[in-house]
Amino acid sequence: MELTSTSVREFLGKKTRADLTKVSDDDKLFSSGIIDSFVMIDLLGFLEKHTGARVAPEDLQAIDSVRSILELAASKSKR
Repeated sequence: MELTSTSVREFLGKKTRADLTKVSDDDKLFSSGIIDSFVMIDLLGFLEKHTGARVAPEDLQAIDSVRSILELAASKSKR
């Protein structure tokens, strides 16, 4: 299943109970405090489930927006 901006927002919205409709694809999520380390761990599992690939801890440093989450998922799905 290909991830979309909407599916990532829905997942994060359920985990944070935040309204992500006003967050752009490029807005910072972790560094702004919208998501925390607990949600980041859940996001790791979510990405691994949807890409079928292992997401390394160093990959997590690169994902701080919806767009970067989608880019990482696309790169992992190609492997």
